[in-house]
Amino acid sequence: MSHHISEHPSLQPFDISEYKGVRGKNFYEMDPALQRMVHRYSESYTSEHKKAMEDHIRKYGELVGGILDELTEECHKEGKYGEVVKYDRTGKRIDFIKYSEEQKLARKISYDHGVVNLDFHPEWKFDFTHIHRYALTYLMNMNGEGGVACPLAMTDGIILALKKIGTEEQKKKYLPLVAGKGSSSHFMAGQYVTERVGGSNVSANRTIAKKLPSGKWELTGEKWFCSNPGDLWVTTAKMEGTNTVGMFLVPRIKENGELNGHHILRKKDIIGSRGKLTVEIIYDRVEAEEFGRPGHGLVNLIRYIIKTSRLHVGLGSSGNARRSVMEASEYAKYRTAYGKKILEFPSFTKTLAEMQILQTGNCFVNFRSANLAEKGDDAAEITVPLLKYKSSSQASYITQKAILTLGGNGIIGDFSPLPRLHNDSIINETWEGTHLIITDHCLHALQKPKVYTAFQTLLDDLTKKTNEYPELKNAFSVFQSKRKELEDSVKNQSKEWKDMNRVYIADVTYQVFLLAEFIEQAAHDLEKKLETKYLHFANGYTEMVRDGLEAPRQKEGVFFDPKAIETFLSF
Repeated sequence: MSHHISEHPSLQPFDISEYKGVRGKNFYEMDPALQRMVHRYSESYTSEHKKAMEDHIRKYGELVGGILDELTEECHKEGKYGEVVKYDRTGKRIDFIKYSEEQKLARKISYDHGVVNLDFHPEWKFDFTHIHRYALTYLMNMNGEGGVACPLAMTDGIILALKKIGTEEQKKKYLPLVAGKGSSSHFMAGQYVTERVGGSNVSANRTIAKKLPSGKWELTGEKWFCSNPGDLWVTTAKMEGTNTVGMFLVPRIKENGELNGHHILRKKDIIGSRGKLTVEIIYDRVEAEEFGRPGHGLVNLIRYIIKTSRLHVGLGSSGNARRSVMEASEYAKYRTAYGKKILEFPSFTKTLAEMQILQTGNCFVNFRSANLAEKGDDAAEITVPLLKYKSSSQASYITQKAILTLGGNGIIGDFSPLPRLHNDSIINETWEGTHLIITDHCLHALQKPKVYTAFQTLLDDLTKKTNEYPELKNAFSVFQSKRKELEDSVKNQSKEWKDMNRVYIADVTYQVFLLAEFIEQAAHDLEKKLETKYLHFANGYTEMVRDGLEAPRQKEGVFFDPKAIETFLSF
């Protein structure tokens, strides 16, 4: 019904008058790819464990699509972003971050649900496995970073590091704070590594750590990107008189109740991830504890903190892209142009289909990578940095495509979450290393004989049943061609060539990995004599790899197959 007094035809409801986006729906139940991952990676679980896990994930899908989506929108309005409070009413310096009530509630709901700390909930009687943990991470990121996803990643890393390398005293003191059920610190664990002089080159940083007679350390220096300033953080510093970088644990408040010796200078005016603050900080004799063996600072930072963050970026970017596809698909059900539904335009359906193929495949390989990491498979040395790079860059591509499917409405911040999702995806591209840094890590891993062999074994395992199914012949042929291209790049090209073309090599590695994954997903269903949707996905991605992302689609391919297009658009 029109809210206008006039009954003039120009003021009556129109095609998108009833459009509300996907809010209010259960985001887990809307995502068959995620459901498939949860099912396939839990096939060995007991029926009780599997049911409890699925119920827990499904409930979170309801929260994410409902109250958490609402709170995320509210805390991203002007006046609701976090602020630095330097002093209390008496003039005492407190360097406190004040968040809106909506932001605090969003954190509390997710924390209390156990998205990072379910194994600290006494009522949870099962392992808190990677498929469970990262399904929740993926869902959370469907609302964008939201002020919660980045803090979740850093809190997850600190919890893991405390479990693995923390002293018994540190575990007793800090695990209840960052993971304990009922803690009032909801994801308030931060990560302060980057300095103006060092960026991703941590060894170039200048902060100095001086050993105190008490056994603690005193840190002096500056940190340029301090993500999620809160109750506890991980930081790095060079041990006095050496070039060795140590990793340290710093509480905001010292044991005597005084503010630890840091000064928050200002908050960063960054383009995305604005739900949580990123600040600049000066260390003025900050009191810190060594975290793990002092001489192993960089190794432990990468093994526990950075690796965990990279897994979160990969899964989070995939969830971010999934929400973008969902919103674009929902909008297309309403919008008309030139007298037709926009879904009747082949160019539009092609765009939606390609977005769906890219995002679904990215979801699959991210959960494959998380599973490899959980098992300790050497192939994860390649897949974790690879997917940090590729998932984040692809999310930026998909969110931009989604914005354009909404036309002018796509750039309006209070019309849909797409502008926020797009800005957050760009942040993910830079967080934990730019493309050139991350692809160098991927290239380095590819050149380790043991790791390269593990990756080749993975590809063999994923494609071992291909010859049994003629339907997969085309996909397997392109896979073999790209695999040979990758091998030539890694084995036969000069060091200079590989260094210059590291992004290209990473892209080919991703194509090979995803082609193998789609082949496995399709073969899995064909073996069980199920009608598989994933054969369409495999063939669609094959065509995109063979011809190019923006190339014209061929009449004999899946993009001209009505059944395949229906599969993509309804997925």
